[in-house]
Amino acid sequence: MSLEYRLLVFMALSLGVMFADSRFDYLDRVRYTVAYVSTPVYWVADIPARASSWIDDVFVSQRDLIEENAQLRQELLFAQRELQLLAGLASENSRLRELQEASQAVQGRVITAEIINVSNDPGSRRVLINRGAHNGVFEGQAILDAHGLMGQVVEVLPFTSWVLLITDSRHGTPVQVNRNGERAIARGGRGDVPGLELEYVPDTADIVVGDLLVSSGLGQRYPKDYPVAEVTRVFHDPGQPFALIRARPLAQMDRTRHVMLVVPDDEVIGGGSLELLPELPDTGVVNDADGEAQAAESQNIEPQATDPQATDPQATDSQTADSQPAEAVAPADAAPVDAAESEAAATPTTTQGDV
Repeated sequence: MSLEYRLLVFMALSLGVMFADSRFDYLDRVRYTVAYVSTPVYWVADIPARASSWIDDVFVSQRDLIEENAQLRQELLFAQRELQLLAGLASENSRLRELQEASQAVQGRVITAEIINVSNDPGSRRVLINRGAHNGVFEGQAILDAHGLMGQVVEVLPFTSWVLLITDSRHGTPVQVNRNGERAIARGGRGDVPGLELEYVPDTADIVVGDLLVSSGLGQRYPKDYPVAEVTRVFHDPGQPFALIRARPLAQMDRTRHVMLVVPDDEVIGGGSLELLPELPDTGVVNDADGEAQAAESQNIEPQATDPQATDPQATDSQTADSQPAEAVAPADAAPVDAAESEAAATPTTTQGDV
């Protein structure tokens, strides 16, 4: 058989095998066996590449190790910084949530502010906030945090304001015991430790350790019933008329950063509504109530002199005759006489001695 016929036979055989394998999968086991047998050959052929990689790892230079270590340290520092920032943001978010919940208990509108500085005067306890006259801040405005009353604004600048804390010895806060309503004045402590002292509390007052002190609302400067302090010490001296009472402020003076400025509602004073009456135009006529009040005042306070003409009949007759033509020629534009004034004039004169 010639070479050409052999080539054609092998080609036909190959096509037949390929068709049978694609249609009936007759050669799957053969391929699996061939791959299993040839695995050692592939492993031996990969030995040079693996050996070269191992040698490179073993004989790496010390300089490369130092550079890689420095880079890893830098990445670790950046990761720790981001972690601290996330922790700070989580803590700030928690404080802002507490501040928002506390603002719902305050009657009126609130303005959030941030403490940016603390006074370095050892005899004064003041802080600086980032809100001023440009933001509507005014002197005497109450400042709170999420836990309690902090103080009031004492100096207003264009974009910042100074706040006097309630722990300052010059500050007095009207408070009351939440348990029984006992009222007192809480003044800042005079010691180095920030605190409050209740002044001029009778020795018989019902105040015990653990009582909650809230703002009484007297003076209409601080919101009523907002937490102020907790009583920590009550000392009764038999020789003194007043008890020594100390309290711990609930506001976090040295830790908080976000505070609230209370904008009182003009329509709410002392917990009730105040409705303003419309202003009446000035018509020059006095109402009956005012006329009666003036008549009563003239009767009780100002004695009127006795008219000499009242005892002289001739003078009375002449005065009557003279008054009739005067009434007839009265000008048309003369001011009308109020009924209350005429009634007051007709009332019999009563002196202070008669009353």
